Amino acid sequence: MGISLWLVPNEEKTKKIETAMKIRPPTTKSPSSFPPFQPHVTLASSSDPAALRAAVPRGQSAIPVRFKSLEVGAKYFMSVFVAVHSSPGSPLENLREHLRASLGDAAVPPVAHLSLYYIDEADKGERENTARRLKSELRVLEGGRGEESEVKIACFYDDIEEEQDPELIDGFEGEEIWMVRCEGPVPDWEVVEKFVLVD
Repeated sequence: MGISLWLVPNEEKTKKIETAMKIRPPTTKSPSSFPPFQPHVTLASSSDPAALRAAVPRGQSAIPVRFKSLEVGAKYFMSVFVAVHSSPGSPLENLREHLRASLGDAAVPPVAHLSLYYIDEADKGERENTARRLKSELRVLEGGRGEESEVKIACFYDDIEEEQDPELIDGFEGEEIWMVRCEGPVPDWEVVEKFVLVD
Protein backbone atom coordinates (compact mmCIF):
# COMPACT_ATOMS: atom_id res chain seq x y z
CA MET A 1 0.00 0.00 0.00
CA GLY A 2 2.95 2.34 0.46
CA ILE A 3 2.42 5.58 2.36
CA SER A 4 -0.89 7.30 3.04
CA LEU A 5 -2.18 10.62 4.32
CA TRP A 6 -4.87 10.20 6.96
CA LEU A 7 -7.27 12.80 8.33
CA VAL A 8 -7.71 11.86 11.99
CA PRO A 9 -9.99 12.93 14.83
CA ASN A 10 -8.62 14.12 18.15
CA GLU A 11 -8.00 11.59 20.92
CA GLU A 12 -11.40 12.09 22.56
CA LYS A 13 -13.34 11.49 19.31
CA THR A 14 -11.02 8.60 18.42
CA LYS A 15 -12.03 6.81 21.64
CA LYS A 16 -15.70 7.42 20.87
CA ILE A 17 -15.45 6.04 17.32
CA GLU A 18 -13.48 3.04 18.59
CA THR A 19 -16.45 1.99 20.75
CA ALA A 20 -18.18 0.96 17.47
CA MET A 21 -15.08 -0.98 16.33
CA LYS A 22 -15.22 -3.67 19.01
CA ILE A 23 -17.65 -6.16 17.45
CA ARG A 24 -15.89 -9.40 16.51
CA PRO A 25 -16.94 -12.97 15.80
CA PRO A 26 -15.64 -15.59 18.28
CA THR A 27 -13.26 -17.01 15.66
CA THR A 28 -11.95 -15.98 12.24
CA LYS A 29 -10.30 -17.93 9.45
CA SER A 30 -7.66 -15.25 8.82
CA PRO A 31 -5.40 -13.59 11.40
CA SER A 32 -5.58 -10.46 9.22
CA SER A 33 -9.30 -9.97 9.92
CA PHE A 34 -10.48 -7.46 12.54
CA PRO A 35 -7.12 -5.83 13.39
CA PRO A 36 -7.23 -2.71 15.61
CA PHE A 37 -6.34 0.56 13.87
CA GLN A 38 -6.59 4.32 14.30
CA PRO A 39 -9.91 5.66 12.92
CA HIS A 40 -9.17 7.88 9.91
CA VAL A 41 -10.27 9.13 6.52
CA THR A 42 -7.62 8.19 3.94
CA LEU A 43 -6.91 11.29 1.86
CA ALA A 44 -4.26 9.97 -0.56
CA SER A 45 -1.67 7.23 -1.01
CA SER A 46 1.67 7.13 -2.81
CA SER A 47 5.03 5.42 -2.75
CA ASP A 48 6.70 8.86 -2.59
CA PRO A 49 6.71 10.45 0.89
CA ALA A 50 8.21 13.69 -0.44
CA ALA A 51 5.32 14.10 -2.91
CA LEU A 52 2.76 13.45 -0.15
CA ARG A 53 4.47 15.90 2.19
CA ALA A 54 4.55 18.58 -0.52
CA ALA A 55 0.87 18.00 -1.33
CA VAL A 56 -0.36 18.90 2.18
CA PRO A 57 -1.56 22.53 1.88
CA ARG A 58 0.24 24.93 4.21
CA GLY A 59 -2.13 26.70 6.59
CA GLN A 60 -4.85 24.11 5.99
CA SER A 61 -7.84 24.66 8.28
CA ALA A 62 -9.32 21.83 10.33
CA ILE A 63 -11.72 19.77 8.20
CA PRO A 64 -15.22 18.92 9.43
CA VAL A 65 -16.21 15.32 8.65
CA ARG A 66 -19.87 14.28 8.70
CA PHE A 67 -20.95 10.63 8.59
CA LYS A 68 -23.26 9.76 5.68
CA SER A 69 -24.00 6.03 5.46
CA LEU A 70 -22.87 2.62 6.70
CA GLU A 71 -21.53 0.55 3.80
CA VAL A 72 -20.17 -2.95 3.16
CA GLY A 73 -17.43 -3.23 0.55
CA ALA A 74 -15.70 -5.94 -1.44
CA LYS A 75 -12.12 -4.92 -0.55
CA TYR A 76 -10.10 -5.58 2.59
CA PHE A 77 -9.55 -1.87 3.31
CA MET A 78 -13.22 -1.07 2.65
CA SER A 79 -14.83 -4.07 4.39
CA VAL A 80 -17.24 -2.20 6.66
CA PHE A 81 -17.04 1.57 6.50
CA VAL A 82 -18.88 4.81 7.01
CA ALA A 83 -19.09 6.88 3.82
CA VAL A 84 -18.67 10.56 4.69
CA HIS A 85 -20.24 13.63 3.10
CA SER A 86 -17.89 15.12 0.51
CA SER A 87 -20.04 17.30 -1.72
CA PRO A 88 -18.43 19.68 -4.26
CA GLY A 89 -17.23 22.86 -2.58
CA SER A 90 -17.07 21.32 0.91
CA PRO A 91 -13.77 21.67 2.82
CA LEU A 92 -13.13 17.92 2.57
CA GLU A 93 -13.81 17.75 -1.16
CA ASN A 94 -11.72 20.88 -1.76
CA LEU A 95 -8.81 19.16 -0.04
CA ARG A 96 -9.40 15.96 -2.04
CA GLU A 97 -9.44 18.03 -5.27
CA HIS A 98 -6.17 19.70 -4.27
CA LEU A 99 -4.58 16.30 -3.62
CA ARG A 100 -5.84 14.93 -6.96
CA ALA A 101 -4.27 17.91 -8.73
CA SER A 102 -0.98 17.40 -6.86
CA LEU A 103 -0.73 13.61 -6.91
CA GLY A 104 -3.06 12.38 -9.68
CA ASP A 105 -6.60 11.00 -9.53
CA ALA A 106 -5.49 7.47 -8.69
CA ALA A 107 -3.83 8.62 -5.43
CA VAL A 108 -7.16 9.72 -3.87
CA PRO A 109 -9.80 7.14 -2.88
CA PRO A 110 -12.93 7.46 -5.07
CA VAL A 111 -15.20 7.40 -1.99
CA ALA A 112 -14.40 9.50 1.07
CA HIS A 113 -14.86 7.10 3.98
CA LEU A 114 -13.91 6.08 7.49
CA SER A 115 -13.28 2.34 7.82
CA LEU A 116 -14.57 0.57 10.92
CA TYR A 117 -13.31 -2.93 10.06
CA TYR A 118 -10.74 -4.60 7.83
CA ILE A 119 -11.94 -8.15 7.11
CA ASP A 120 -9.95 -10.59 4.97
CA GLU A 121 -11.41 -12.38 1.95
CA ALA A 122 -11.34 -15.67 3.91
CA ASP A 123 -13.88 -14.12 6.30
CA LYS A 124 -15.82 -12.05 3.76
CA GLY A 125 -19.17 -13.37 5.06
CA GLU A 126 -18.43 -11.48 8.28
CA ARG A 127 -18.59 -8.14 6.43
CA GLU A 128 -22.39 -8.23 6.09
CA ASN A 129 -22.76 -9.90 9.50
CA THR A 130 -20.75 -7.15 11.20
CA ALA A 131 -22.72 -4.36 9.51
CA ARG A 132 -25.97 -6.08 10.55
CA ARG A 133 -24.78 -6.33 14.15
CA LEU A 134 -23.77 -2.67 14.21
CA LYS A 135 -27.35 -1.81 13.25
CA SER A 136 -29.18 -4.42 15.35
CA GLU A 137 -27.18 -3.56 18.48
CA LEU A 138 -27.90 0.13 17.78
CA ARG A 139 -24.21 1.01 17.56
CA VAL A 140 -24.81 2.72 14.23
CA LEU A 141 -28.07 4.62 13.70
CA GLU A 142 -29.15 5.61 10.19
CA GLY A 143 -31.42 8.46 9.12
CA GLY A 144 -32.27 10.84 6.28
CA ARG A 145 -32.03 10.22 2.53
CA GLY A 146 -29.76 11.16 -0.36
CA GLU A 147 -27.63 14.19 0.41
CA GLU A 148 -29.44 14.50 3.73
CA SER A 149 -28.61 10.94 4.80
CA GLU A 150 -26.59 10.56 7.95
CA VAL A 151 -25.41 7.97 10.42
CA LYS A 152 -24.62 8.40 14.07
CA ILE A 153 -22.27 6.21 16.04
CA ALA A 154 -23.57 5.32 19.50
CA CYS A 155 -20.70 5.23 21.97
CA PHE A 156 -21.08 2.36 24.44
CA TYR A 157 -18.31 2.31 27.03
CA ASP A 158 -17.48 -1.14 28.41
CA ASP A 159 -15.84 0.23 31.56
CA ILE A 160 -18.94 2.05 32.83
CA GLU A 161 -20.99 -0.17 35.12
CA GLU A 162 -24.42 1.44 35.28
CA GLU A 163 -26.91 1.65 32.43
CA GLN A 164 -26.56 4.88 30.53
CA ASP A 165 -27.77 6.43 27.33
CA PRO A 166 -24.97 6.21 24.76
CA GLU A 167 -23.49 9.40 23.40
CA LEU A 168 -24.27 9.85 19.69
CA ILE A 169 -21.70 11.34 17.33
CA ASP A 170 -22.32 12.18 13.66
CA GLY A 171 -18.79 13.14 12.69
CA PHE A 172 -15.61 14.77 13.88
CA GLU A 173 -13.32 17.72 13.30
CA GLY A 174 -10.21 16.55 11.43
CA GLU A 175 -7.50 18.40 13.36
CA GLU A 176 -4.43 16.55 12.11
CA ILE A 177 -3.19 14.87 8.94
CA TRP A 178 -0.92 11.91 9.60
CA MET A 179 1.53 10.43 7.12
CA VAL A 180 1.49 6.67 7.75
CA ARG A 181 3.66 3.92 6.31
CA CYS A 182 1.11 1.17 5.54
CA GLU A 183 3.36 -1.84 5.00
CA GLY A 184 3.06 -5.35 6.39
CA PRO A 185 0.42 -6.37 8.95
CA VAL A 186 -1.88 -3.52 10.06
CA PRO A 187 -0.56 -3.46 13.68
CA ASP A 188 2.94 -2.78 12.26
CA TRP A 189 1.92 0.37 10.39
CA GLU A 190 3.97 3.38 11.43
CA VAL A 191 3.12 7.06 11.75
CA VAL A 192 5.94 8.91 9.97
CA GLU A 193 4.85 12.52 10.44
CA LYS A 194 1.93 14.61 11.77
CA PHE A 195 0.64 17.88 10.32
CA VAL A 196 -1.45 19.94 12.76
CA LEU A 197 -4.27 21.80 11.01
CA VAL A 198 -5.21 25.38 11.84
CA ASP A 199 -8.26 25.98 14.08
